[in-house]
Amino acid sequence: MQLYRCSPIDSEAGLREAIAYVADASSQLCKKVTGEVLPITSLTVFSHYPAEFDFLKSLLPTLGTLVGGIFGPRIVLNEPIVAGPHTITHLRIREPDPYRAHVGSNDYDIPDYTAFKETYLAAHPENLRIIPREGYELLEFFDPDFDVLGYVLSDPARSKK
Repeated sequence: MQLYRCSPIDSEAGLREAIAYVADASSQLCKKVTGEVLPITSLTVFSHYPAEFDFLKSLLPTLGTLVGGIFGPRIVLNEPIVAGPHTITHLRIREPDPYRAHVGSNDYDIPDYTAFKETYLAAHPENLRIIPREGYELLEFFDPDFDVLGYVLSDPARSKK
């Protein structure tokens, strides 16, 4: 029985399929909540098995330059990946987490966090929640019908770290 969509990823082609899936599903989630599709340049693919994480981590240096990362390594891609209307420039591989069965997540690019939060948070409490962090916060998009998550960051520079 396959528990996780796209996993285990064991090839670059499989990784690219997962990236395309996350971008598409995240766009659908965003459209459901906001009525529009927001740009995505930073995306995370969740690994679910230690061997899968090790493989993906070893693949990253062939695709770009390491720039850090929280919950797993993040790279700036040597060549951006076009996924639907999005041009992905930053990619992270998330370490396995038994509480994250999602395929992945992304950071939506928006010009004004405060205005976005004021417009959508109170209107969509069933799909948006605030996650406080030290020095910033995230607005998380979620829905039980989607196996992806989306985020809007109060400090958009953190999306590229």
